[in-house]
Amino acid sequence: MPEMITLSVHPDLPSADARRSLASWLRAEDRLRDGVASTPAGETSTDGTDPLRVAVDGAGAAMVLVQAIAGWLVHRREDVTVRLARPDGWTADVDIRQARDMDQVTALIEAAVRAVTPEKERLP
Repeated sequence: MPEMITLSVHPDLPSADARRSLASWLRAEDRLRDGVASTPAGETSTDGTDPLRVAVDGAGAAMVLVQAIAGWLVHRREDVTVRLARPDGWTADVDIRQARDMDQVTALIEAAVRAVTPEKERLP
């Protein structure tokens, strides 16, 4: 069963341009296309943003997700942060400075892969 990851963009631009742009960027990835969804109308996160939801079905899709977010951030002009969150409280942030630092992107990919890979499938 796919893990549902919630993505929120901070600060979100008026009219949610950043969120729509990120959704479009993620849908361009074959492994993510069918799993990207907007939040149902009237539902917002605890911080007031209008998040995206992405279904991630394992380590490979988690790597694609984080790499796609980093690629999107590198092409942004304004300072934004993307927060990834799972229903169990796990969160990770990536911002423009991190997206340009491959060591930080690699560390985030590893954390995201561990977060969405079931315990029994993880390598030691």
